[in-house]
Amino acid sequence: MDAERGWALVSVLWALTMLALMAAATEALTATSWRAETHAIVDARADAALDAAVVRAVLGISDKRTEARWRVDGPHRRFAFNGIALDVAVQDEAGRIDLNASGAALLVALFTANGLAPDAAAALAGRIVDWRTPPGLQTLNGGSDDDYRAARLSYLPRHNLFQSVDEVKLVLGMTPQLFARIRPALTVYSKRASFDAAVAPAASLLALYPNDPGKIDAVLRARDGDPNAVAGIGAPPGAANTAVAGHAFSITATAFASNRAFHRTAIVQMTGNERAPYYILAWK
Repeated sequence: MDAERGWALVSVLWALTMLALMAAATEALTATSWRAETHAIVDARADAALDAAVVRAVLGISDKRTEARWRVDGPHRRFAFNGIALDVAVQDEAGRIDLNASGAALLVALFTANGLAPDAAAALAGRIVDWRTPPGLQTLNGGSDDDYRAARLSYLPRHNLFQSVDEVKLVLGMTPQLFARIRPALTVYSKRASFDAAVAPAASLLALYPNDPGKIDAVLRARDGDPNAVAGIGAPPGAANTAVAGHAFSITATAFASNRAFHRTAIVQMTGNERAPYYILAWK
């Protein structure tokens, strides 16, 4: 009899333990689900805010009022949308060096300004030109398909236009360190042989003034309206407020919500058509 009572007690205790474990598991699952749903809501709100930031930037750079038009040479604007803080910057791609249109001389200037020896800079520029050149039209300083095979690379030059700036990392001789330095100066969207110094970032201006950081600083300060800088370089403040139709712009936005940062980069092409003012070239 005592044994039966003992087993009954053990069974009850075991059942209570299992119920407690099940309750704890249910509570943990509920808490996990709540956190996941909360994160999903925050993600959705941040995503909507980033979409709004891109649209606001498009409106800003196409504003017909010159005094209200956003600058397109990279300065940051901060504002809030639906309670979410946003940081937005616009860069006219015309201020960057186009990998598909620029000549070898401009590329050499960019590379030497970033530390390459003249011979190495010329060789790398030649390989970039060859990458975008149809077969049979390669330059003497370029990289042949055999050079890529000799380097035991698993690919050959495209012999067509660069599809993205990141593609230049595949060019023989391009190092991660050099790419990180020159990335802000590069584009595949301007379709120009040269770049517009009025809206160029400092990384592009380095190709114009490789040994004169003071000149670059003066250009940037002149855009901000520094009268001393303007007098020094003869450029009017607000030079970035130019016509935008036909230009491509990089819009970078960061949203801050729940102690997290969310990022969006969009490349938009302005059309000058009020019914369809822009179309998207890239979105991430």
